[in-house]
Amino acid sequence: MTSFEINRKRIPVAVFVVFAACACPGAEKEPQHPCASVRDDSDRLACYDDAFGKPVKAKSPDQFGLPPEKPSPSTPAEPVTITAAVTKLDRLHDGKFVVTLDNSQVWSQSEINSQADVRVGDSVTVRRGALRSYLLVTKAGIATRVKRIR
Repeated sequence: MTSFEINRKRIPVAVFVVFAACACPGAEKEPQHPCASVRDDSDRLACYDDAFGKPVKAKSPDQFGLPPEKPSPSTPAEPVTITAAVTKLDRLHDGKFVVTLDNSQVWSQSEINSQADVRVGDSVTVRRGALRSYLLVTKAGIATRVKRIR
């Protein structure tokens, strides 16, 4: 018997094994979560809330930019941006600035950016950047990296 004839006899067995392992139409599906079968929308939502917990409220704006006191999975998300007026401006010896905003937040410039010009009374926006950084956007639209210090 040649190797071709031996391999030819094995093909039907291999096909049977493959089809036996495949899911057939009409085969039982994995069971769904028990809440999925609740018909009333509000009852179903209550069922899921009981099973997985309710969503946590968002952080208040005065916590924007500060690290969480105790990191936990239920820590609420912080706002994406804060807009406030500059009430105090200090210049550091290296040319960077420190601004105090009308919401009492204090932000220090992390990078030297001579185009990022801020003055007392200006309305600025602080937004989240990449990798847990923050950007202060001046009234001219120039962004510079900042770090909240208070």
